[in-house]
Amino acid sequence: MAQNSKVVPDTEENASRCRCPECPVYNECLKDNEELLFCSRGNTECKIQKRGCLCLHCPNEIEYKLNSFFYCQKGAATEKNVSTETLK
Repeated sequence: MAQNSKVVPDTEENASRCRCPECPVYNECLKDNEELLFCSRGNTECKIQKRGCLCLHCPNEIEYKLNSFFYCQKGAATEKNVSTETLK
């Protein structure tokens, strides 16, 4: 897989278990634009105020063995975000 390839498929199943709407940084702009699943779809144009992040506790983060956070700001997860160890 290429270094910048997406590792989280943009599927209804992944969207349904996405924790983004529960996150402390999820704001009115994101809500109005119905944005979520940033680990797959990429970053937002909305301004983000970092006040904590739920990515590390998201079922998608765990299933795809990701090891980062603030995808809403940094962009979609890529192969470089995959952990070689099982996350708990």
